[in-house]
Amino acid sequence: MSQNTLFTFFKKVESPSRRREGYEDVFMDAGNPPPTTPKVGTLQNTPRGITSRRTPKSNAKATPQLARKTRPFLSTPKSTALASPKSSLSMDKSTKRKPSKPANGAKPKRARTEVNEDEEDWADEPLTSEEEDVDSGDEYVPPATDSKGGESSESEPEGDPENESEAPTDDEIDDGDIAKSPVKQSRRVSRASRNGATPKTKNQKESSSLQSSGPGVSSQWQHLTLDFITHPRDIKRRPKDDPDYDYRTLHVPEDFLQKATPGMRQWWEIKSRHFDTVLFFKVGKFYELYHMDAVIGVEQLGLTFMKGEWAHSGFPEIALQRNMEALVQKGYRCARVEQTETPAMMEERCKRLAKVSKTDRVVRREVCQISSKSLQLCGSMETSGSSYLLAVRQKGNRLGVCLADTSVGRLHVGEFEEDHQLSCLRTLVSRFTPVEALLERNYRDDIKLIVEAVGAKVMVDRNRLTSEQCLTMIREGNYFKDNEYPLGLKMLISEDDPLMSTPRKGCELAAQALATVSASLIEALLLEDVLTMSDIEPIQFEYDNGSNKYLPKVMILDSVALTNLEIFQNSCGTSNGSLLWTLNFCSTPFGLRELKKWLLAPSCVADVIESRWDAVDDLMSNHGVAKKIQERLRKIPDMDKMLARIHSLSLKKSDHPDSRAIIYNSELFAKKKIEDFIEVLEGFKSSLSICNLFMGIDLKSSLLKNVVKNEENGGHFPNLQEALDFFEKAFDQKKALKEGKITPTAGVDAEFDAATNRVVEIKERLDEHLQQQVKYFGTKVTYTGTGRTAYQIEVPEAAASKADPSKHTLKGQRKGFRRYSTSEGERLCAKLLEAQDSREAAGKDMMRRIFAAFDEKRPLWKKAIECLCTLDCLLSLALYALNAGGPVCRPKIVPVTNEAKPMIRIKNGSHPCLLRILGADKLIANDFALGVYEEGRCNGSSVSLLTGPNMGGKSTLMRQVGLLAVLAQLGAWVPADEMEFSLVDRIFTRLGASDHITLGESTFLVELLETSAAFKHGSQHSLLLLDELGRGTATHDGASIAYAVLSRLAGQEMRTLFSTHYHELASEIKGVFLGHMACVVEREDEVVFLYKFVEGNCEKSFGFNAARLAGVSQKLIERGWRKAQEFESQSRLLQRFSKYMALAREN
Repeated sequence: MSQNTLFTFFKKVESPSRRREGYEDVFMDAGNPPPTTPKVGTLQNTPRGITSRRTPKSNAKATPQLARKTRPFLSTPKSTALASPKSSLSMDKSTKRKPSKPANGAKPKRARTEVNEDEEDWADEPLTSEEEDVDSGDEYVPPATDSKGGESSESEPEGDPENESEAPTDDEIDDGDIAKSPVKQSRRVSRASRNGATPKTKNQKESSSLQSSGPGVSSQWQHLTLDFITHPRDIKRRPKDDPDYDYRTLHVPEDFLQKATPGMRQWWEIKSRHFDTVLFFKVGKFYELYHMDAVIGVEQLGLTFMKGEWAHSGFPEIALQRNMEALVQKGYRCARVEQTETPAMMEERCKRLAKVSKTDRVVRREVCQISSKSLQLCGSMETSGSSYLLAVRQKGNRLGVCLADTSVGRLHVGEFEEDHQLSCLRTLVSRFTPVEALLERNYRDDIKLIVEAVGAKVMVDRNRLTSEQCLTMIREGNYFKDNEYPLGLKMLISEDDPLMSTPRKGCELAAQALATVSASLIEALLLEDVLTMSDIEPIQFEYDNGSNKYLPKVMILDSVALTNLEIFQNSCGTSNGSLLWTLNFCSTPFGLRELKKWLLAPSCVADVIESRWDAVDDLMSNHGVAKKIQERLRKIPDMDKMLARIHSLSLKKSDHPDSRAIIYNSELFAKKKIEDFIEVLEGFKSSLSICNLFMGIDLKSSLLKNVVKNEENGGHFPNLQEALDFFEKAFDQKKALKEGKITPTAGVDAEFDAATNRVVEIKERLDEHLQQQVKYFGTKVTYTGTGRTAYQIEVPEAAASKADPSKHTLKGQRKGFRRYSTSEGERLCAKLLEAQDSREAAGKDMMRRIFAAFDEKRPLWKKAIECLCTLDCLLSLALYALNAGGPVCRPKIVPVTNEAKPMIRIKNGSHPCLLRILGADKLIANDFALGVYEEGRCNGSSVSLLTGPNMGGKSTLMRQVGLLAVLAQLGAWVPADEMEFSLVDRIFTRLGASDHITLGESTFLVELLETSAAFKHGSQHSLLLLDELGRGTATHDGASIAYAVLSRLAGQEMRTLFSTHYHELASEIKGVFLGHMACVVEREDEVVFLYKFVEGNCEKSFGFNAARLAGVSQKLIERGWRKAQEFESQSRLLQRFSKYMALAREN
């Protein structure tokens, strides 16, 4: 079957567009109006600038809800706030305002659902004189009006609203849907008018609006009028055309900041350091987006603009993860900015200052997290793939690279010599498919193009961290347990440097690439989380093997082979119909990642391959058990990412800004963490039950025994029962999920036990003290009171006369009773409060300590996950064999000796991907052999010359041979009746016709580059697939090149399948096996394809049949056919003439 018909039933699925440009392009076009921005006439601002007002556009729909009192986000004079008749601050704490009836047919106002007042007492207390200019981090209070209903005269240059509205509530439970608020409509005062300029006439306004018109476009967003946005400079005031311009930063003029409110100044100061980043700016219980960030939020997340001339949108705290992940997946870089103090804490800070300025009276905020596609702690649980960050450093023909997958805390680092085509880098990006890449400023264009080819977003590295500084920082950070460096890091450090701060000779570029990645992790506040996972692996290449004596440990598949054989993607760019798609019956995300690793590097070790074949046989023989295993594996979460998440939560990061962040829904987030932790424990419990399924089953595969038998029974699966029992009994899981906190059981945590025992001990002494008082008074005596007045004794009035004034102090009385305190009771009460505080402090950190105890056993958990990965992959191969769509067989490895050269023989083999799609009844199976003698079939040649008609199936047969070799060495059974082969160390492919325009490589040059790689790196153990070499140039040049290449290959033992339309090669070159794809020719332009590989040469390619199938008109076909006859006649005459001349020279 022709390759052109392989995937005709597939439709190319357009994936979400990737932002392949650098970060410098994210906001550089900020001067262009956003395409979905509503008209400025629908916006409103306040006299004090931008606020956290939750008043969306008036045309949105929502149900009015109860409101509550709020405080101003940006400072508002006390007199203004209190004078407002509609200010929520004027209400009593117990009062709840009902939604007002919309006036003049206006739509109802959006109000937030009321929240628990006890959670945020500071937001509900009435303002005092000391708080009048405080940015509380909560909602804005509308401006006051004068007695005539006019506006307050105070205004900022940034905006001046013409109306007033009720202050919105401070919370809403839903995930970000924003309701509406009735707002009085009034005239709009233009910016020019406020600045004293002459207002534009109606015609002038219309003319101006036409120049920037568009669907929902506003050219008058406040940030679009700012000169430092439209003509940006970096924080060091360098313009965009400066070679050192830093696209990540922005210079914001000080005079502009002086005019801004304290809260907005804070936003601009953070934005100036993170200009390439969307800020999720915490205000109370909401994350707010301002200016250009708000436009992105509305366009990409479906948020709603708030009223005002400044672009402003937002969402509640609970919707953070969903919205941040959505933006990150669209290619944006996002920062979470948290409040790191409450207004009460701010007040305490201000009291300690000698002089309090305007900017001091605002709650502190800090960047707590920066996320991008490659910088996601734990990543998305919805995807099974990895999201690598790639850093490349170059010097001459050497490259140093570092790859980081922050979702699982893994780094890969290495340095290698490159060829002119950057073959190693091409293979590297094909294997790891990074989503973002950091290149040095003077990067080579071809490096950028290679990285962009896999969809990665290329950025210029602006960090200045050197390799020596990086290694010193790692040493001083004590990131590794017992100071035991991972192997990948050890290889970078010079053995001659006792301080471990100098790169090893030949690894300088790799160390610099590691420094580049480390700088990005520092900026994203992820360095400690990633390095403490202690998972740094070296990158090694075996490209220059070329040995006929030794085989590498794994088969080498370079980027060309991965693409041409469609290992991970088909020709349309999707996974449908690829080899991975065909084999993927994995039940877990981590199993799928492991299967990809197997596909990238099939084994060349016979024992490993045989053991995998045995495992597939065992699982196929026990199909019922295999099905139960699959069901249980599907219930296991992504344990790799979960382990990384628990590890991060277990770190005691006292200097991390997250430790200071004020989280209002902390109980909800805590419940989610506990839920994830319990899910991991359940996942490991399921893994034990999976192992129990193999009890009593005799397994012949040593590999399968190792992954399903525990260490006591001779396997490698760790004994998890003891550890799981500990964590199951460590706390009440149901109670923890309900309360959002972990209370350990006795014996789990020594610190908590000591604090608890101290409380119990003091209470017992208090009980003893009470009994002494009962005995003293001779009647019933009880404790009464709360807090520091607790444990006062209440004595009946009849016995009160016995009280000793030197021992009993009267504190109060009620009818029939008097309350006394004693010195002993007061002393014990103080000690009890202290002990309870200690227990509470220990309890607050209990979740982290439980997670830390779990993380200490990480080697145990990782070993179990490795076993589960292998089991999932083996199960996937077994299920593939059972669902291949046709017959499968276990291949046989034939060792290479002095007498037996490399060979491959396939009987009734099928293309594995097509077989699963079409089924055996619609696919023609083929026999094929190289390097093996069969009487009447093959002369033992290692080279086969393949001819046949266009669309006859030549390319499909070549891919089939390559894919069956990959499948066999992967450990899978293959779709054939029989298969024997010698191990393949590398597959070289030259399939299809394509050019690399961006790299300046023509079709013919690409053909020659791919062919030359086989001569440079190939050995007798390699497999070479050459499809129509020479088609990219003139006929005679192409035929000559094909002849020269085929002649050289005929004298070697490299197994080669060479397809061509140069039919004269069949008669010119001896020592090759001639085969063709059979067909039945009725007329020159009517051919019936048989898709069967048979011996012999096909003298024509029958291109006119392909033209007819393509719909070319009959007249053109006939005209072309006549010209072809003329050319063939001339060619035959020339051949005869050449023969006569050769005979004449001989005579």
